[in-house]
Amino acid sequence: MNINNINQKVRYLTNESGEKTDVLVPLEMWQNILNFLPKNEIEDSKELILNDLKQSLLDGKEGKTFPIEELWEGIDD
Repeated sequence: MNINNINQKVRYLTNESGEKTDVLVPLEMWQNILNFLPKNEIEDSKELILNDLKQSLLDGKEGKTFPIEELWEGIDD
């Protein structure tokens, strides 16, 4: 499947101003796309986020906190 083949098969939905808002993809093409994606990535990342959040809450309860200034240090690097 190459980009020209894809472009020929997808259809675009537009709003009242004529701006593209959504894409209609043939089901077979969509299923092929899904096959290329990691199966558990979404569930794994939800679980990781929840675990990190739980740990952060426990750390906060135990007083393991940092001044906000320290948290932002180096963020622009």
